[in-house]
Amino acid sequence: MDSLQGRTLGGRYEIADLLGRGGTADTYRGLDKTLRRDVAVKVLVERSDETNARLLMEARAMARLNHPHIVAVYDAGEDSGISYIVMELVRGKTLSALEGGELGYKQALGYIYEVLGALEYANSQGIIHRDIKPSNIMIVEDGKHTKLTDFGLARRASEVTQTTRTGQIVGTISYLAPERFLSKPADVRSDLYSVGIVMYEIFTGTLPFRNDRDDIVATMYSHVHDLPTPPREINRNIPEALEHVIMRAIEKDPGRRYQTATEFMNDVQILVGPVVPSSPATPVLEAKPLKTFAPSTGAKTTDPTLRQALDRALASSRNRSDALENVLKGMIATRRREYDDAREAYLAAMHELSAINNEVEYAKTALKYATMILQKATDGKRDRNELRDSVNRLNESLRIFHEYGLHEQYAHTEYMINALERTAIGIIF
Repeated sequence: MDSLQGRTLGGRYEIADLLGRGGTADTYRGLDKTLRRDVAVKVLVERSDETNARLLMEARAMARLNHPHIVAVYDAGEDSGISYIVMELVRGKTLSALEGGELGYKQALGYIYEVLGALEYANSQGIIHRDIKPSNIMIVEDGKHTKLTDFGLARRASEVTQTTRTGQIVGTISYLAPERFLSKPADVRSDLYSVGIVMYEIFTGTLPFRNDRDDIVATMYSHVHDLPTPPREINRNIPEALEHVIMRAIEKDPGRRYQTATEFMNDVQILVGPVVPSSPATPVLEAKPLKTFAPSTGAKTTDPTLRQALDRALASSRNRSDALENVLKGMIATRRREYDDAREAYLAAMHELSAINNEVEYAKTALKYATMILQKATDGKRDRNELRDSVNRLNESLRIFHEYGLHEQYAHTEYMINALERTAIGIIF
């Protein structure tokens, strides 16, 4: 039995069974002994000052919101070093947990309509969500309604930028808007982009921007630069009007997207008439299944030594985010043929990754750096020192890729070394 089960927090909330685990918090079913009602109690498992502040930020953001499609927050507090939020208990499952064939066409659009209504209301209160994804959309037990949850990344619209601190990218990469990777302000249109990605995934069964080699930076780059495959090329049953709505929602330029949730809702309503989530028994077409996202686990501790270790780990994570942002800058500068800026960004990223001993990301970055140097040389701007530096870094990357069993990257690196050496013919190393 978990150590918190049976405990009472704040002299009022009796902890029962564990409902789910996340990276920074565990969620329990609890009993409010004062009002005699079941509640959900979100308990922090990572107790850094930063995460405590984020928990309070979440509680304050959600407590201001009173809407039928937003999970309500009742209380927040601390008891013997345990920080917690008390929320409405929603019986059901997340959108990401639905099986293929469970979701009908009109029902799916009805759910999207309700999510947009929740965002419309939140934005009217000066709040944007910043982490819209299927695992944060709860399907109520009766299957007819949704509840938007986890405003842990929510901020007042007037306070939002792309990062919580320089380089620390927040949210879930696959659903974030391009501006979130470019240090530009986020607003409600960023949330609407995420809704568009969710719609794309529902109706095609895949994400528009992904990387099969699990390359985070490549996925970020794809959000910023790559054109998505039109949904009808993946699922021919999708009506043209629906494809138009999805493609407008995921425009890279915020000015070309829906500007308000209301505008988005109006187009969704036109697609199906009066939108009321319907029974999936006779769908017009079957929405394809979503992936199931397993929550990560977090380690509980109040021990000061372990807390310091956790804080160091968080610092390492922040440094990694700084490095990934620099890699993205390098990729963008390379595409623009701004080679000096690209070189500076890649070298900064490799320095940061080396400092935190992240060998795999270092090796992947060295490969991107070498690709840029080769492109620069092809453009007639060969530099002896850069070519030599690239080959040296790639030789180190060969060792790393071999050690971690990354055979595809190893082969690509060998090819790149040969290409650089051929390019260097006539230049004395």
